[in-house]
Amino acid sequence: MLGKIFIYIAFISSVISVLSFFMVHLGKDKLLKAGRLFFHITAISIILASVFLMYLILTHQYQYAYVWEQSNSELQLPLLMSTFYSGQEGSFVLWMLFTAVIGIFLSNYVSKKDRLEPQVMSVFTLVLSFLTLIVILKSPFKYIWEAFPKEVEPGFLPPDGRGLNPLLQNFWMVIHPPILFVGFASLAVPFAFAIGTLMKNEYNKWVVFSMPWLLFSGGVLGLGIMLGGYWAYSILGWGGYWAWDPVENSSLIPWIIAVAGTHTMLVQKKTGAYKKTNLILSILGFLLVLYSTFLTRSGILGDSSVHSFVDPGAEVYLALVIFITSFILIAIIAISIRLKYLKSEIKEQSEFFTRETFLFLGSMVLCASALVITAGTSMPLLSKASIDTNFYNTWNMPFAIIILLTLGVSVFLEWKKTGKEKFLGNILQPLIYSVIVTVVLIFVGVTNVSMIILSFASLLAFFINLIMVIRVVKTGKANFGGTLAHVGIALFFLGVIGSAKYSEEVNLSLELNKPMEAFGFKFTYIGATPFMDANNKSDTMYHFNILVEKDNKEMTMRPVMYYSKFSQGVMKNPDIAYFLTKDLYVAPMSYDEPQFFSNDQMFEFKKGEKKNVGNLEVEFVDFDFGSIEKGGKEMMSGNYTIAATINISDGKTKETVSPKLHAVNGNQNYILDESKTIPGFEFYFLNMKLQDESKGGNSASIAIVDTKDPNKKSRKDETLVASVATKPFIWVLWTGVAVLVIGFFTAVYRRRKELFAKQKE
Repeated sequence: MLGKIFIYIAFISSVISVLSFFMVHLGKDKLLKAGRLFFHITAISIILASVFLMYLILTHQYQYAYVWEQSNSELQLPLLMSTFYSGQEGSFVLWMLFTAVIGIFLSNYVSKKDRLEPQVMSVFTLVLSFLTLIVILKSPFKYIWEAFPKEVEPGFLPPDGRGLNPLLQNFWMVIHPPILFVGFASLAVPFAFAIGTLMKNEYNKWVVFSMPWLLFSGGVLGLGIMLGGYWAYSILGWGGYWAWDPVENSSLIPWIIAVAGTHTMLVQKKTGAYKKTNLILSILGFLLVLYSTFLTRSGILGDSSVHSFVDPGAEVYLALVIFITSFILIAIIAISIRLKYLKSEIKEQSEFFTRETFLFLGSMVLCASALVITAGTSMPLLSKASIDTNFYNTWNMPFAIIILLTLGVSVFLEWKKTGKEKFLGNILQPLIYSVIVTVVLIFVGVTNVSMIILSFASLLAFFINLIMVIRVVKTGKANFGGTLAHVGIALFFLGVIGSAKYSEEVNLSLELNKPMEAFGFKFTYIGATPFMDANNKSDTMYHFNILVEKDNKEMTMRPVMYYSKFSQGVMKNPDIAYFLTKDLYVAPMSYDEPQFFSNDQMFEFKKGEKKNVGNLEVEFVDFDFGSIEKGGKEMMSGNYTIAATINISDGKTKETVSPKLHAVNGNQNYILDESKTIPGFEFYFLNMKLQDESKGGNSASIAIVDTKDPNKKSRKDETLVASVATKPFIWVLWTGVAVLVIGFFTAVYRRRKELFAKQKE
């Protein structure tokens, strides 16, 4: 009940805050303090509600449906805390919490002179109002008897929770979603600045205030996306880091728009151009977050994505639609009213080879890429079928090449006018480096024309921006964030070329202790060892140990596979060996238990039944229980030896054999009997069925092995089927991501420093 009270207080106070800030915008300055006060009441109430939810989780309050559904007493503290946002209700609370916390910093940030406080805060707090409304409708504070009124009596306290999905029981679950939601929440700030500046009708200063926030959003969201990629690659065993899954795409699209917006904002700061573009991109970034939320949480992607939530219910579905529609209408109305004022105060440059032209070109190509990805991602709205990944790869290849060329060439271009001799002098050195390395790549196996062009574009962007970073560092200045991020992007694409296009993969059927070779390695499956995970004591997990040998060196790779009671299915985790030039990736696919007999060696006999097996006539006579009482204590205890009496004949000779079924503590062993007068056959008693004559009588499962036939004599040991792949130079990709993120935050630091310097002037 306490959690619900906090959320209701937050919703009511947020509405009052929105109205107060909006009235200040209309000239009622006395209401500014009220707007600030009620915003902080909103933020504090949200923080208290979040703390209360975490308390319920940590103290195992299973009378709350959300706590029961997402957690149990087995989970260790980090994963237990991650259940805060593992379900749909909790993830909305997390988004709301981060928006509130960011709002506290934003409130202080815009309270300075001429920073559009009433306009920005009225819009930002309206976002918070909608989020609190959704949490009211999809509350994590429902009792279990409220959530399941037909199944659960009021006051019932479950002894334990249902537990966390095994796919989420990983370290990356602790950090990936929070980082992603910080990115989502922070994109509301540039949106609020864009709508706020339209309300104020003043378009020259806002990009200075908004740009650090947009850079922050881009850095955090990019980090969150790629952490998710590494999670998929290293833990989930999907064989790669990006599958163009609709939910993955729904996070990528706002990030692409944010990156485009940072570049056009830079142009407006320098030249005053592209005012409409910056407003539209800042608005689009947040609207696409809302759209991705709708796709992910509406249940629409249920058949086309492995990530999507289930249908949230009609009320939440309607709230999401209203949420998106409201902010789209706000944006359209604001732009329509102010359109005549949105003109650059300077004459647009006609020269093509200028930095602003190339930055704008790169941004528009990014927007085109985002449009294509949005179209593919939205296909489930029209049809249940999802788009093939080749659609995304084919369309984005030319976009990637153009973007890489522009982010390389633009560095050596100047604002408004570029001297050709200076430009050619600067670009000659990295151009030569790029050509040389591209030729080397062709000789080592990069033969696909599109890959050669992409490699050249990536190398040119890499060398140009690396040279520029070195030059700037030598000056002692910190304004190299953008070029450093460009270095990261170039490395990322070089890593993509190696790890995706030139990856090799093969499925190996590894029979116990029988080596197989692939990619210059020898793989030998040496057996499985059980283990228990501290977070999951209900399932026995297995390391499937594979001895890997090459150049007289050996190591053991240990992919994991087990049956999950929670998911009612087999869970699989890969193992990865890291080398300088590649990753060796082993993902388990299936496990076949030892097969002693083939299907054509096993026969079912009823008592007295005769069958022709090869050149033999075989008759099952009956069971021989010896001194054991049929159905007595020995059989019930699982300790017994029973024979099957079998008559055989090859037309010339008759013989009786008696294979035995021996059991100790319920574990059965087969004691064969070989024919003597008719040599070359082995008989095994596999199983028996005891029943009345009225129901068909006794029956036995008998295996008959012709030892003269080498194909039929062979037995198959336990077998692990594993996907083995090489991922060339994938470390270059991960290095690129790290450099990209560092570049983003270096740029944030620089822009904040510039802002503070201007403030002191």
